[in-house]
Amino acid sequence: MNTREFLRWVLPTEGVYVALQYDLASNGVRQTYFHSTDELAEAAEYHDSEGWDMYFALSNFKEEGTRKSEDAKQIKSFFLDLDIGEDKAAKNEGFTTQREALLRLQEFRVALELPKPLIVNSGRGVHVYWVLSESVAVEQWKVVADQFKAKCKEFGLEIDPAVPADIARVLRIVGTHNHKPETPAPVEVIGNTPDTVNFDFFASKLGMDTIPVPKKYAPAEGPASLRDALMSNIKYDFRSILLKAQNGNGCEQLHRIIKGQAETSEPMWRAGLSIAKFCVDGEKAAHKISNQHPEYTPELTLKKLDLIKGPYRCTTFDENDGGICTECPHWGKIKSPIILGRKIPEAEVNEDGTYVVESDGPSDPIEGTLVAEIVGQELSTEHVIPVYPRPYFRGTNGGVYVRNISQDGEVDEHVIYHNDIYVTQRVMDVEAGESVVCRIHLPQDEVREFTLPLTAVTSKEELRKQMSMQGVAVPQINDLMLYMITWINELQATATADIAHRQFGWANDDMSAFIVGDREIHADHVRHNPPSTSTAAYIPYFQPKGTLEAWKKMANFYNTRPELVMHQYVVCTAFGSPLMSFLPQNACALHIHTNLSGCGKSAAVRVASSVWGAEKGMMTPEVSTDSFKFNRAELLRNLPFYIDELTNAEWRQLSNLVYQISSGEQRGRMAGGANLERARGESWHFLCVTTGNASVVERIAAGKQAPKAEAQRIMEWRAERVFNDTESKKDTDGFDMALKNNYGHAGPIYIQYVLQNLEDVKKLVLKFQRLVDEKAGLTAENRFWSAGAATTLAGAYIANKLELVDYDMQALFKWTIKLLKANLRAVDDMGTTVEQTLNDYITENYNNILIIKSTDDLRSNSGNGLDSIVIPEALPKGKLVARYETDTKKAYLVPKYLKSWCAAHQINYSAFVHDLINKLGGKRGSMRLGKGTHIGSAIPAGRVLIVNCNVFGTTDEDDVADETDEADESENSLYE
Repeated sequence: MNTREFLRWVLPTEGVYVALQYDLASNGVRQTYFHSTDELAEAAEYHDSEGWDMYFALSNFKEEGTRKSEDAKQIKSFFLDLDIGEDKAAKNEGFTTQREALLRLQEFRVALELPKPLIVNSGRGVHVYWVLSESVAVEQWKVVADQFKAKCKEFGLEIDPAVPADIARVLRIVGTHNHKPETPAPVEVIGNTPDTVNFDFFASKLGMDTIPVPKKYAPAEGPASLRDALMSNIKYDFRSILLKAQNGNGCEQLHRIIKGQAETSEPMWRAGLSIAKFCVDGEKAAHKISNQHPEYTPELTLKKLDLIKGPYRCTTFDENDGGICTECPHWGKIKSPIILGRKIPEAEVNEDGTYVVESDGPSDPIEGTLVAEIVGQELSTEHVIPVYPRPYFRGTNGGVYVRNISQDGEVDEHVIYHNDIYVTQRVMDVEAGESVVCRIHLPQDEVREFTLPLTAVTSKEELRKQMSMQGVAVPQINDLMLYMITWINELQATATADIAHRQFGWANDDMSAFIVGDREIHADHVRHNPPSTSTAAYIPYFQPKGTLEAWKKMANFYNTRPELVMHQYVVCTAFGSPLMSFLPQNACALHIHTNLSGCGKSAAVRVASSVWGAEKGMMTPEVSTDSFKFNRAELLRNLPFYIDELTNAEWRQLSNLVYQISSGEQRGRMAGGANLERARGESWHFLCVTTGNASVVERIAAGKQAPKAEAQRIMEWRAERVFNDTESKKDTDGFDMALKNNYGHAGPIYIQYVLQNLEDVKKLVLKFQRLVDEKAGLTAENRFWSAGAATTLAGAYIANKLELVDYDMQALFKWTIKLLKANLRAVDDMGTTVEQTLNDYITENYNNILIIKSTDDLRSNSGNGLDSIVIPEALPKGKLVARYETDTKKAYLVPKYLKSWCAAHQINYSAFVHDLINKLGGKRGSMRLGKGTHIGSAIPAGRVLIVNCNVFGTTDEDDVADETDEADESENSLYE
């Protein structure tokens, strides 16, 4: 059998194959990988001719670069290694001759009724193979291989005990040579080639009645991330193992190996080396436990180390030298003696009491650093992780561990959570009570920060729920709970609780700090702002993205054409919004509307949003509920409030929106599940910009007689088309991409300047207010417009000074005055006379009015004291709301129906009646509205408002009782 035939027969049919090449002359070892048995065979033949000893792994593997047992996929044989030599035979570790080995193998095979194996002369020893009829998964093979190894020991077959159940075992390749003898000995098959063996049949001969169904393919592959994370922090110290052995509470087998090196068998020597190799002091330890062995040479020791693939288990030590391990106090509690040397090294600590960590993501806010120094630059990626409270500590590669020491000095170290998680500060949250701010580092995500109420920390189920929501999964929640409580107790003893701000904007009444996302900006430094229950979800939107220079280039696009001055004004509302707190008004809104495309109104609002953060956090969708809109308004507080495409709302909703925005507060609501008012934040003071296809005021006017009050709270501008169809799509797409990738830089720089020059900025706002009032001719009635224009212009002035934008202030001021005067004209045109209102009422209710001639001239001729019957010109078709006499031009209005109509049209009823009396000479009185008809005498007289619609002369008042007196002319005494 040649090399190719041999490898094809004993190896699985596909996968990665591994060859181990050993150069005896230089002690050089090399491991190579192949994807076919023919490639492996060719390499084996070549390197054999160069004088290298050639070995092959009996398993195939998942990928190149590994020969670890856990990475093996399939295997196709069971195998033994019978060592030959007088020294081996003397120690009962082998046989004197190959003949002796083969005779003993035959006895073993007959005793177990095993089929004939393939036998290979390895040059000195004997390799034995039972080749399977099909490849099987290594997990199933291992179960049978362990039983096979046990049967060999039970029979007393002198084998290398490390071989039969070693998934990653390498043996010599048939067709090559063993180069250890002076004359290289060929590695060749002895005798005939036997048949392959069925896996189930072989297992049954070992007494295994129930075995797993063999699989041709390995189990699903995937990264053992948790295992790798834990193992990266575990180190083994051989010195600790020796100390425990010397003190009588360690591994007696290792103690004997060290003390009796000269008498130690080769398998036990190798077992000791397997523990030393995987310790941090392994190479030194390997020579220390070997240098008294009769076969010791430094080169041979290194070679043995290289061939060892993992620390031997306690069961392997026991198989090699029984009767000792079963008496060990650790028997059954640990799997390998190496566990006795396990240590978890603690991460290095900086001088400032924080852990040294490598760069792994976006930084935390930088304490004591000016915004201007950090915004627009790439932020440091080093996270500041505080030292964990004892007995907890951080592993060198992260994670939370605990170290406990028993009364007898035994050290117990184990993992709490394999990723970094810790508490940064205590906070008081108005909704959640005392809470803690936690930070978690996940390997593939950005650092995550969240607020955890103490009520959750002290409840096992609630803590599990809260942690699961943040991606923290731990098997023992009690350990994590104790860790969190230890953190809280530590902080309560060393630090006061901060306030968890529920709103962005000015942090206090003296305006000494401003909250933007997770930054609390002061005049001379920046502090971290912990998330509260209301702000936690929004904080990520205010993390700067891109660069300041890229943002400036985008914003200054609006300075390239004079017709884009409206867009400049919209952008500058973002700067003016925080300045609204300097004036008495809560808010002023600007509505940009047009039904044309190419106006760029929405893009301008998006650029304005990017002054402070991402548009998702700054812009409120029109389709949101009113509760959502006003909750967002309260959250932003002093940051600008933007609503895009305010088009489909009906007039009542728009009217309420305008009033609500200008009021500065959302409606009071009850807390869910309790008879308590829901906690509300401070009133907002900001600028608002909305966009839409139609005028808000005109929409309100469709349902309301005169929306003058709303018009005074919101300015409107009809946008014109500034971009035509030939505009480059490439430019448009580039602008849109710049918007998405650059934001959050200008706002913090701007607000820190305001904080540093607070009094001067207040004076600047008042100066601009006086200017716009004078130039536009504004009065107290226009106070909302005045505040909005003044703060926007002051914000634009400062932003220009800081070179955040480069806008023409003269042009911007002129456009602002143009905006104000246009709105003044619109409000003046909106004025409605009392005559017009009366005309609208009569027109809308025409079908419910009795239209008839007066009966006054007929009364004296009736002779019977009854009203004369007059044929009406029109009878009411429903309720009778008024009587109108065509000859006298008098209208008699029923107050009840008039009042309802005024309420529906949001007209002040008392003021309207006042104007009827004082401007049209109206009177209050009483009258039988059905007079002159068949039911006239059946209907009693009722109170009416009497109006002379044409004011022509006078008429007798015989049947009309005049009840108007001087007091009735007072607005406060009008009949209701």
